Amino acid sequence: MTTNNINKRLKQLQAYDSSGSQTIIKEIFAKRAIDLLDVDLLEDPTTTYLDPQCGSGTLLMYLAQCLMKALEKSIPDEVKRAEHIFSKQIFASDIDSLQTIVCKTNFKKALDNKQAQVNVVQQSYEDVQSSYSVVISSLDFATTNKFVKHFRAINDNVLVLTRPNKNRYTRNSINEISKYRFLGVTASITPICAMYFKPKTDKKVEFITDDESVVIDDPKYLPGHNLKSYLYAEEILHSGFDTFDANYGSYYINHPSIVNNPGDEQLIFQVGREGGPFRKTVGVDKSIITPREGVGVHKVVISKNGNRSTKSILKYAEPKYGTGHNAIWIQTQSKQEADEIITYYNSPQITRLIMSLKETSPANGVGFWSKIPHYKNYNKVKEIYAKHFS
Repeated sequence: MTTNNINKRLKQLQAYDSSGSQTIIKEIFAKRAIDLLDVDLLEDPTTTYLDPQCGSGTLLMYLAQCLMKALEKSIPDEVKRAEHIFSKQIFASDIDSLQTIVCKTNFKKALDNKQAQVNVVQQSYEDVQSSYSVVISSLDFATTNKFVKHFRAINDNVLVLTRPNKNRYTRNSINEISKYRFLGVTASITPICAMYFKPKTDKKVEFITDDESVVIDDPKYLPGHNLKSYLYAEEILHSGFDTFDANYGSYYINHPSIVNNPGDEQLIFQVGREGGPFRKTVGVDKSIITPREGVGVHKVVISKNGNRSTKSILKYAEPKYGTGHNAIWIQTQSKQEADEIITYYNSPQITRLIMSLKETSPANGVGFWSKIPHYKNYNKVKEIYAKHFS
């Protein structure tokens, strides 16, 4: 049975992956992404699909699995259906000649036919100028922006799997996406999403999870798995609240100005645990201090880097301290105001907002603080929270 051959080859690839021989996309990620495609496309035997960064061809074989089911009515014979899918619908290319050889081999083994016609060529995605019904690819995060721009110019349907916090579409151009799904995290705790682009005239984006979907007009950020928290956060972000003016120091810890100018001015590089001392400070000469370091003012400080699963510690720092590039600071008028901000930051309303934001972008940088309402808006924030979680 041809379907069994495709399944068998995918299981073999999964076994290679678990042994460390190669890295392939998880089945659950691939299937969740493919589910974003319109059913009419999947059920049409004339639809063509290109993966121009095909690697081993794993994503396209998961697609072939889906097409074997979607095309049952239009091509009842299973062998002819599989041959049709791999010879007339699925196309693959890669800049790496070795990957194209691997991809061809996988396709032919999936068909159990060494002489099978498959469409795999060596080519850079930037050289592709032909139009296909759908372009689908799991991307190197660094290429997402160029890749999507290139293929949206020549194709109506572009579906990519990528990292949600490392490209322009998840920062400034979210409303260009038609459908979005947070897929989960990799073994290295890297968040992965699927973004589906197709022609549209509005700023609405459909966000999908296993259990539900919601359409947001001009969304401000991208959700993880929890759409209920996301809807709360989106209402906060659309409310027009003033936010915090966050800053960070000029110097990394190994910057020559830090290394070559020791002194008594203390710069915070690592904030450390709640209630404890700052984890890492470095003494520097006052001659290298600029306003960016925040010396001479009351402030709250937080580590610039964070993670998805926990909220970072926010602490008060006296005026005698400044910060390095690894720490974010927000000026306050006094220690009392700093304490009020810390209490606000740790409230259930702001904790819920922060953890929703962190599902797809764990850092605590300036962009993060531009989404946190100023603590003077707390009463209004509580009203919105009560509406969503009463």
